[in-house]
Amino acid sequence: MSVPARVAILGAGEIGSGWAALFAAYGAEVRIFDRDTGAEQRSRAALTDAVRLGVGVDHMGSIDAYFDLDDAIEEAEWIQEALPEERDIKREILGSLERTLSSGAIVASSSSSFTPTELAKGLSFAERLLVAHPLHPVYAVPVVELCGGIDTNPRTVERAAEVMRAVGRQPIVLRSEVTGLVTNRLTAALLREAFDLVTRGVVSLEDLDSLVSRGIALGWVAAGPLATEAIGAGNGGFPVFLNRYERPLANIWKSLASWTSLSAEQRAALEDASRNAWPAIDPLRADAAPTDIAQVAIGWSGKITEILRAAGATYEP
Repeated sequence: MSVPARVAILGAGEIGSGWAALFAAYGAEVRIFDRDTGAEQRSRAALTDAVRLGVGVDHMGSIDAYFDLDDAIEEAEWIQEALPEERDIKREILGSLERTLSSGAIVASSSSSFTPTELAKGLSFAERLLVAHPLHPVYAVPVVELCGGIDTNPRTVERAAEVMRAVGRQPIVLRSEVTGLVTNRLTAALLREAFDLVTRGVVSLEDLDSLVSRGIALGWVAAGPLATEAIGAGNGGFPVFLNRYERPLANIWKSLASWTSLSAEQRAALEDASRNAWPAIDPLRADAAPTDIAQVAIGWSGKITEILRAAGATYEP
């Protein structure tokens, strides 16, 4: 399946505008449904950044905003839902698609909080609905998680994977539904331990960031966390790693944080630690101007692209 000729994006926040930029960079006619008057400008700015990073093809598509849902999705081959992570909002808008949805159109949700089975319940097009969860920035990070629900036709997932490859993304197809998908589960596990170590005073927030960004993440970018350990084990690979480190890891696992919500004290400590931790991204302070924050985001997406290229970790379908 090639790049869809017409794509509808439902919601143009950070994720939705990133999706709009990605599809437009690969030549699609993109229609945004968002009642925020700044949605079109935000999406066009994302497209400018995507092109600056070398994303897409020579023949760019277009981005236009629509305030009427039926007009936005008319004859669209791909509908990308990127609404706020609130079940009622998503369900209401998805239910409204029934009126105008083209036969054969794929409906993809960006959600990582709700499973495709939850989102598709009672919908006539459930067999054509799945989750397509990107990482941020959408147009800079070349992987997308795909997950079908109980009623999703396997062919829908196959077609979605083909579309993702057509727009330069590596589709990671999950074999079953799981809360948070894979990326957010891994992120949540790391963040809980990071929050715990910082709030207990074991390490500063700045040093923890350095240990990850200049330490363990380097191997992960080059090969992934599991392959990194297999390489480090030398001859014998992963079985040697398991035999050598199973017991030491078990001792660490026993001592890891296990709480499931931040206390008021932890939240206050993290906010206090963050205030002066990142001078290079000081525009992220609460009183920063939107233009300052946008410039920080542009620099960040550029660094991500440089790292991927240097590590040979870009994706070529």
